[in-house]
Amino acid sequence: MKRIMCVILLGILFNMASMWAAEASQPTMQTREDVYIKIKEELILTVDIYKAQVEILSMILNLEKKDLGQRNADLRAQIDNLRMLKVFEGKDNAEQILLLQQQLDSTRDELANAYGDLEQLNLKLKQTETKIMDYYSKINALAVQTIGMVEKDKNPKLNPNILSSMKANYSIMLQANAADGMDETAYNGFRQAVADYIRYAADNKIDVSAMGTNLMTMSEYYNSAQANQKQYSDLQLYIAGYQKMLDNEHAEKEELQKRLNELRSLPFGKTYTDKIYFASGSVELDKEAIRILGEFAASVPSDDEYEIMITGFCDDTPIGPTLKKKYASNWELSLARSSAVVRYMLETLHFPPEKIIIAGKGEFNNDDNQDKKLSRKVEFRFVPKEKK
Repeated sequence: MKRIMCVILLGILFNMASMWAAEASQPTMQTREDVYIKIKEELILTVDIYKAQVEILSMILNLEKKDLGQRNADLRAQIDNLRMLKVFEGKDNAEQILLLQQQLDSTRDELANAYGDLEQLNLKLKQTETKIMDYYSKINALAVQTIGMVEKDKNPKLNPNILSSMKANYSIMLQANAADGMDETAYNGFRQAVADYIRYAADNKIDVSAMGTNLMTMSEYYNSAQANQKQYSDLQLYIAGYQKMLDNEHAEKEELQKRLNELRSLPFGKTYTDKIYFASGSVELDKEAIRILGEFAASVPSDDEYEIMITGFCDDTPIGPTLKKKYASNWELSLARSSAVVRYMLETLHFPPEKIIIAGKGEFNNDDNQDKKLSRKVEFRFVPKEKK
């Protein structure tokens, strides 16, 4: 955004300097009224374009001040956190979800307002385009008058190539538009043909003062159109850049809404009733553990909606010197317990490996940690499977 703002400011300064230079180079063979009208018209158009550039700069600054990108990241993080709680803790958090929806709706309202501002700016851009096209219309109207003057000349001394050149270049000049401007080669070719006719007229004592005035006025309109068109083209780029920013923001909002909707419809994670318990420092499965594993495997539904998370826990007794040779900490011991369970499920019960997730939590996040015997366990949790 900052780069866009710098480009806008530099563009404005450059265009102002260019137009002042163009004004200084204009001929002075005009009446006071002509000069006044021309300056007034050009100033109105120039000021309108500059005002639009300032508006788009203000809109970009306003969007940056709202810091929608950071707010999107915060919303995404909160949605993901609530999702984890729902999947792994079985918590609903309906109030938090409603609050996130309200925050998302608020940022979407701000985005809608930004789109409204952009629409108004595009209307002004269209008005500016109309004014620039008015310059080209005036040029072509003067070209028609000039061609008409030459067509009235029936002198056999007149080189027919002059009139044909005027008409050929005029047909190209008619294609002028605000996006691409007027073809410079065709415009200069028309002027050259007029200059050729003026030289011919001087040799044949023909009054062409009106044609000379037309040529000078066409030049003024052309220079004005060219000067303002550069600003108009820059403004188009600024607006297109802002449009892209808003469209990206809109896509981000749609993605957040999708994630929030998925969170609402996501099944709850749930813990299997029975747990497997271990002796202190042990990872061996006893008869009771094997019985529970058999019952658990038989109870697992055949559908593909859930995966099974096997999570090992420890009590808060630090690892002793002997056990430390095998397990650096309670983290490794808890993971070894869940690994022992998974190995039995795969090798003996032939449990589908793609349905298993393995984890170890050490002595942490243990809801049975008030009783050390109950803390040394492995639990089974049904986790909603990710949808692809």
